[in-house]
Amino acid sequence: MDNKKIKEYLKKYLDEERLEMKKNFNRILPTNELLYDRWEKAALIKAGEGSSIYDTSVIMGDVKIGNNVWIGPFTMIEAINGKITIGDNCDISTGVQIYTHDSCLRVVSGGKKDLVKGDVTILENTYIGSMSIIKHGVKIGKRCIIGANSFVNKDIEDYSVACGTPAKIVGKVILKDDYVGIKYYR
Repeated sequence: MDNKKIKEYLKKYLDEERLEMKKNFNRILPTNELLYDRWEKAALIKAGEGSSIYDTSVIMGDVKIGNNVWIGPFTMIEAINGKITIGDNCDISTGVQIYTHDSCLRVVSGGKKDLVKGDVTILENTYIGSMSIIKHGVKIGKRCIIGANSFVNKDIEDYSVACGTPAKIVGKVILKDDYVGIKYYR
């Protein structure tokens, strides 16, 4: 088969896949997301049971992912200079970046300073909002909510709602019997 025929066949196949995705889930995805299974990618990197990772996500280094974790598209989880641990039942939303190092001091010192490094831990049942950045050395507690576009550069205690640049605690997650809610501070 020549290249033109391969291209025609592939386009036809992808068009059919897109229509099927639109029909079944009311969404249109990038081509690679149509070709690769999110649960297979999670299994490939030995994420916990029930976890899914979009193909457009970049996972590098020593990353441990718990059960039932959802890692959205276009995320960067880079643990080349440390370890990143994500607990069970977490959502890491679209475009989130998590790093185990920072090169700022090395760069501005003209290479005289080393990279600053540190592990990152996100405990269970935590939600990280879209486009947030988690800096090296940070621990985010269990049952936390990190608002979209936040820059988390310090530890966040359990049951906290934090947002902003830099992220500040603005509320608390409330769990009582069957009630789940948020209490915002003034």
